[in-house]
Amino acid sequence: MLAELAAAVRERRISPVELVEEALRRIERDDPALNAVVRLRADEAMAEAAAHPCEGPLAGLPLLVKDMARCIGMPTTFGTTLFADAEPDTIDDIVVERLKQAGAIVVGKTNTPAFGHTAVTTNLLFGSTGNPWNPAQSPGGSSGGSAAALAAGMVALATTSDGGGSTRGPASACGLVGYKPTMGAIGRNVAPRWLNFSTMGVAGASVADVVLHASVVLGAARGDVLSLPTGSVSADPVRPTRVLAVRTFREDVDSVIEAAFDAICALVSKEMGVTVERVESPYPVDGVLPWFMASSAELAQSLSAYEDRWSELDESLQFQLGIGKTVTASDYIAAQRLRYEQAGKVDDLLTPGTVLITPTANSTSWPKDGPMATRAGAIVSSSIALNTTDLNFTGHPGVSVPLGVDEHGVPFGLQVMAPRFHDGLAMGLAAIIERAQPWPLVAPGYESFSVS
Repeated sequence: MLAELAAAVRERRISPVELVEEALRRIERDDPALNAVVRLRADEAMAEAAAHPCEGPLAGLPLLVKDMARCIGMPTTFGTTLFADAEPDTIDDIVVERLKQAGAIVVGKTNTPAFGHTAVTTNLLFGSTGNPWNPAQSPGGSSGGSAAALAAGMVALATTSDGGGSTRGPASACGLVGYKPTMGAIGRNVAPRWLNFSTMGVAGASVADVVLHASVVLGAARGDVLSLPTGSVSADPVRPTRVLAVRTFREDVDSVIEAAFDAICALVSKEMGVTVERVESPYPVDGVLPWFMASSAELAQSLSAYEDRWSELDESLQFQLGIGKTVTASDYIAAQRLRYEQAGKVDDLLTPGTVLITPTANSTSWPKDGPMATRAGAIVSSSIALNTTDLNFTGHPGVSVPLGVDEHGVPFGLQVMAPRFHDGLAMGLAAIIERAQPWPLVAPGYESFSVS
């Protein structure tokens, strides 16, 4: 979709003005039921569209920016009342800069939970975002606003980020493709609050859309000590030679998800002509705990200057900050040492050409106001809902693709994990699944973004 729309602009068959007008029309029509878009820059976007040179790989495409990324001329609230009156930004986050340089036009910002701290897109400033597949249910988080806007066809291009699954979780819940790159593959020109785990991600309706978007934003950044050299990681699909399967990284998985997972294992085996090997999880079932401890400490430290106002924040965020404040230097360093040890074990498992598949989520969807699911199968646990945080902990790339639909009519996804620096292997299996088992490009009742 992205490539075709941008080509039409470059060939002067569609104008950027038409595309921006269409995006604004769809947002005005469809967003009141979803609350995915929290701010618009309609006049500025129209002026930029009128003056657009009709060049670039994303020529003239309307872009929504998650409200945790800086964008020149717009305030960034991080989904919190602490920054409700923030001044307009004077710099772009590097992904916004790269997307604009590629021809995209920013039309507005999307909703996020405060500081992206949870997998429910709700906050005290803007309220809750509904899922286009079922507005009573959550689109996940923390990139739920962007995912909902994409799944409703408001735009075809939106930014996401991923510190513990914030791209893959919403992609799973909204029937999209969601890509978290190898840590460092997308450099960061502004230090994130979760220093060691957070990266920008890519979500879209199709593998091709995600690959094109990724080709624009992948690359090094000045000042990012974790950033990899430009060109060292590609999302271009590469066919894997070996597929491993893990039922769950946690204690259990809901039966409807497990049944769909078993079916996709059989499909992959048939399509690739290889045996999908069932293996034990390379991660401990409580592997989310050291990630949570370290990420909470990083978030608490980044907000220490506002500690006298923590009582104003969402209760779930207050809880996380309280945990983070109690983490000692020894605790934090121990978590980092465990991270290195765990990453080595996963590296050993993911030999060249190997990918590992697992459900993106263990639990079916949860209400738009939350809380997150705390049950999967027969197990109740506060950390059971998602299988995503582990990849942030060890730095491995992952791609979520649509897998099935739950009893609420909300999608759930399959996560494909690849060796570090070989992101194309995950995208390669995603492309094979897409060809064998195509999914809708938007939620029922919506139309793919285009100009008729």
